[in-house]
Order: sequence, then C-alpha cells, then structure tokens
Amino acid sequence: MSAWIATRNHLIVPNRNLIDLTLKRRTQVSRSVVITSGATAEHVATSDPVDYEFSVSTDTHYLALHDLVLSAGSMRVNGEKRVQCRDLRQTLTFLPAGTSVDGWCKPIDRSQSFTALYIDPMSVPETVRCLKSWSHPKVHFQSPTLLQTASRLSEVVQGSLPFKELLVDALSQLAIAELALFQSGPTRSDGPDRKLGLNELQRIERYLLENVTHNIGLDDMAGVVGMSKFHFIRCYRAATGRTPYRSLLDLRCDLALRELGAGKCPGDAAALAGFDGAAQMARTLRSARGIAVRDVKAKATRS
Repeated sequence: MSAWIATRNHLIVPNRNLIDLTLKRRTQVSRSVVITSGATAEHVATSDPVDYEFSVSTDTHYLALHDLVLSAGSMRVNGEKRVQCRDLRQTLTFLPAGTSVDGWCKPIDRSQSFTALYIDPMSVPETVRCLKSWSHPKVHFQSPTLLQTASRLSEVVQGSLPFKELLVDALSQLAIAELALFQSGPTRSDGPDRKLGLNELQRIERYLLENVTHNIGLDDMAGVVGMSKFHFIRCYRAATGRTPYRSLLDLRCDLALRELGAGKCPGDAAALAGFDGAAQMARTLRSARGIAVRDVKAKATRS
C-alpha cells in the first residue's frame, strides 16, 4: 500500500492525519515531507495559488509557520467566532489534537507556502501534556523564539542535509518545549520597575517595523524583552514617556503618510501600514495627527 492515501480533506500517513487544502480547481503544488517516529514535517508551496475552502480535523498536534498573503479569508476553530485572515507572513498557528477547523482563503497572486509540524501526542512529555494551557488552540500568533525554530525546521525539510529525520525529531522536541513555555506565559519574576535599555528599545522598534502589517498585541511586544505585559507597559513608559500602543500607532501613522505621499491609494497605504482598511486609517490620521487623507493625496498630486 502506498504511504500516501488521498481523501477529500486529508492526506493520511500511517497513524497520522495531515491537514491538507481542498482546492476549488487544480493547481501546481510542491510538497516536501520528512517522517519520523514522533512527528511528520512538511513544506507545501505553490507559485500559482487559487481560492480554496477547508474543513478538517486532526488526531495530531499541529504547528504551522505561514508565508501566506490573502486578499480575504477567515478561519473558525472548534465552531467559535471566525478569525479574519490577511497578511499571515511570519505568523504561527497551533492546533492541539482533536481540534476542528474550517474556513476559506483568497490568496493574492504571489508564491504562497507553509511549513507544518504534525506531532504525535504520545511523543509529548507528560509534564507538558498535563498543562491546561497546552490544549488551547492559538491562531496566527507571533513568538520570536518559536519562529526561529520553525524557520530552521522549514530549512531542514526543504534542504538536502543528511540525518534529516534526527534533525526533525530534535527540532520537534525543541518546538514542544518552546510552545509550552509560550502557552504558559512568563515564568520568572519581573522584578522591580526599571527603564528599558537602549538595546531593548531598539529590539522592540525593529520588531514593530518588521511586523507592522500583523496584529501586534502587548504580549507580543513584551515577549521581545521577556517581560509580562503589565510590567512591560510600566517599564516602557518609564523609558519613553508614552505607552507601547502609542508608539505602534505613531509608527503606523508615519508609514501611512509616507505611502500616501508616494502616491499609493488609501487601501494599499492602509494595508502597508497595518491598518484594518482605509476607513480605520483615515479616522486614526484625523484623530492622532489632525490630517485628512484627501489633503495628503492632494499634496502628493501637486508634487
């Protein structure tokens, strides 16, 4: 019997259900797979993306690193409220075994790919399985540490290194530990309030610039410097005189004004600056800067 058995919504490997995409029409998809005793890793890519729907469940733990950009899409986990999907580059998704997912996607015309790790529940240490937080799905989140491990896993699956199975097993166990730490939240004492150092502020600024098109939360920013979000707010304000949210808002306003001044249409400028549409960008620019989008466009036209 072939190792791969195609069904409508799944690709099945012995003892594992691999989440696959149900495409509305045929497209060219490349797939690299590494199978070990405790996990399966795969990289899926296409240069000719098509619209697709999916409705799947899995009997393994699922961790994915996305390189996807959509014009529209949504995803629902375990029948709960739908999550909107747009720019998913450098984001991660974790679905514990037994999770059901459905949704739809309209990819933009660019190369699209993801790397997924399917973890056998029995390969997860008991100390992790006992954590209540381990069973919580988390969709399109960011973790610098876990991102580094997932990126390394992607390189291994796509590459031609020897001992790929050993590397995938090792990276799988590392990902489990990092994911457990992330799901559990900060474990060390934050200590007394202090001003963040210059290097820490530069790391936060770089993180915001690199991820401005994503939905950045306080937990994400605090994680860059290893603090709880409440301690981070106090320390950040002590160092800069403003809140982290205000810094993110100012960055998005600056980027939006730059793109509008360069002749971008409001919709494109909003997307590049991380706003949820042109209307939100216009409201924010007016309230935060006292600037109307039409005035910026008129000035750009005269120039």
